[in-house]
Amino acid sequence: MDMMHIYFLAALILCELFESYWQQAPTMGAILEKIARYYHKNLFILFLMHPSFYLVLYIFLYYGAHSILLSLVIVMKGADIATKLWMVKKIESKTLSAEFHAMLSMPIPHWMPWINVVLYPALTALALMR
Repeated sequence: MDMMHIYFLAALILCELFESYWQQAPTMGAILEKIARYYHKNLFILFLMHPSFYLVLYIFLYYGAHSILLSLVIVMKGADIATKLWMVKKIESKTLSAEFHAMLSMPIPHWMPWINVVLYPALTALALMR
């Protein structure tokens, strides 16, 4: 692994720490409330609050767009953002079931919002190994 890989991974870890920090909350509903606040301020600000997505996209393009695993990481990160936006819209339109609302108010483990700090850099590191 060369120094560029290490710089990219360190930057990715910092981006993931930032994202986990601003989204940290005791329930999924509280996380979605934070996302909704940024969404209502400006959609572009919300997307800027996810710098790791852009960094992984840059890494993918920097290395020639040949990695299936990096493609998967990009899809996972994009799906994460899209799913959260979809849930915010469903909550606001009041079209979620009672069971889903109950799930949103359940406490989540303290480590759960931080799993991305390990998962995405690990997958990216695996993708960068040739």
